[in-house]
Amino acid sequence: MSESYLNRAVGHILAKYDEFGLLGTTTQGSSPLPQDVVEDHAKISYDIAVKSGILLKNKNDTLPIKAGSSIAVIGPNGLQYTHGTNFAERAYGIPERQISTLEALRSRLGEDVASAVGVDQEGTIIPSTHLRNLQGKPGLSRNDTLGGSSNDEIVYFTGTSALAKNASYTWQGQVYAETDGYYTFSFARAIPKWENHTNPDYGAIFAIGTFSINGTETAEGYRLYGDGGVKPWSNSIASRDNWDNIKSYVYLKEGWHDLEAYIVGLIDEPTSVRLSWVTPAQRAANIQLAVDVATEVDTPIVFAFANSPAETGLTLDDGLDELVTKVAAANPNTVVVLNNAEPVLMPWLDDVAAVLEMLYPNQEGGWATADLLLGNNVPQGRLPVTYPASLDSTMTRNPDYPERVATESGNATFSEGLNNGYRWYAHTNTSVLFPFGYGLSYTSFEYSNPNFAASSSTQQQQQQQQQQQQQQQSNGCLNYEVSVSPDDADAVFSVSFTVTNTGSVKGVEVPQVYIGPPTDAATAYPGVQFAATALVGFANVELEAGASTTVTIGIREKQLSFYNVNTTSWEFTKGSRPVYISKNAEDAVFSGQVQL
Repeated sequence: MSESYLNRAVGHILAKYDEFGLLGTTTQGSSPLPQDVVEDHAKISYDIAVKSGILLKNKNDTLPIKAGSSIAVIGPNGLQYTHGTNFAERAYGIPERQISTLEALRSRLGEDVASAVGVDQEGTIIPSTHLRNLQGKPGLSRNDTLGGSSNDEIVYFTGTSALAKNASYTWQGQVYAETDGYYTFSFARAIPKWENHTNPDYGAIFAIGTFSINGTETAEGYRLYGDGGVKPWSNSIASRDNWDNIKSYVYLKEGWHDLEAYIVGLIDEPTSVRLSWVTPAQRAANIQLAVDVATEVDTPIVFAFANSPAETGLTLDDGLDELVTKVAAANPNTVVVLNNAEPVLMPWLDDVAAVLEMLYPNQEGGWATADLLLGNNVPQGRLPVTYPASLDSTMTRNPDYPERVATESGNATFSEGLNNGYRWYAHTNTSVLFPFGYGLSYTSFEYSNPNFAASSSTQQQQQQQQQQQQQQQSNGCLNYEVSVSPDDADAVFSVSFTVTNTGSVKGVEVPQVYIGPPTDAATAYPGVQFAATALVGFANVELEAGASTTVTIGIREKQLSFYNVNTTSWEFTKGSRPVYISKNAEDAVFSGQVQL
């Protein structure tokens, strides 16, 4: 790469930074957006959030919530707006529009909607009676990078007591655990306004604090610069007053334990910080209160979330599986709403009535979730990934493939080749919790009249072959012969079929078409790997109750080709290939063969 080319590329980036006043040492506040722009984009955001909702289970049509039914919102991400995964980039949205699902439901139904946090993310300030500083007295020892030191009975500084700016602070000492059990520690700090302040670390991403127990770092917090602001991203849920929450969940034996907490200053502003906890006794009381609330309503709705990446893999955040399990045991009509960015295991799945996967929706997520629960809109999303049945059954953790996990050499070998993601589960016939492309509706759909049609250049030939082989049944498969010329610029074939809404309400179906490898791949294309199955098309079909429509999904020539490394070109595959009209990667409604 030439120096002039590099300069030109960097120049484009710096020019934009300069245009928005981002090259100096002082940040600039953004101009207020016109209200019509805010509202127009809010409608788009709401539409995206609604269409992204995925209904995973709906026993006895528990959802949508029936008119007149009593409900309760249980779980921290139901009571508060959930901004998304920690330490990850995203569009931040308009803060004034970010409300929780509880707020949205109360706006729709009235203030009678009950609630319980279930798993508290903060707790209460740790009292001095349970802290011991380095001199053995109540409280913790504090040192800062300005050379100061102090003994603080508790760690709670805000407002006029906020700590001096432009300094980092460290607290050391011990904390007393009254009983054996899991403790939640919340090391929270206010995120100051960033407009018109000097940003000494501008353009970087650094930790804003750490929390350690017995010499082991159990939590780390993050700040994000270089995006037009600083956000509280250490946990998927900020504190109730929107402080950043560096949260730690640890098991402690009864007795004294070493504690250290470290925080850095931000944006030339005083530091507001506090140290809180949830003891095992308070944790049990919170869950019991949630159970009590659940027994008093028709439908408890438990909200659960997962920080990403989950350190233990595929798990909800600390304590939430227990919360769901105990609420479901108290009321089998329990609905679970999930906020997560990667698959999670669901040990309680058989015990709940419904599961609505909302992923991490945008600023309008509270409204979108509420309206899907109430039936003001219908779920139509489909899983973009496979939800495995267990951690050991995943592609990278399966013990049958140790080379895919970090080895003694520190390297991993991706031996699956093209068969990654949902293709791997199909290739190995591995059972899953929910397959790629899965999603239910508030209604039901029926598929009929499957048909394969060649491109325009072979329409006549296709019609002749269809007359000769008219939807032959063979072991439940529909067999077709379709010839497609690879020399034709329009060389594609299409799959068409009828979709009928057989239910009583409007709904959206997402039919999908998958294709398998050539049946003679081993002899016709030796040494070439073909995916066990590949999604080649899908459609979004909205239908009123009782309505039908014909769906046509076209398959492009590139999707029927592979890259030949010897000729350095794409090569069209000839021969017979299986094609599946499916509801998801595992549920084929019709299957057949096409001759290319």
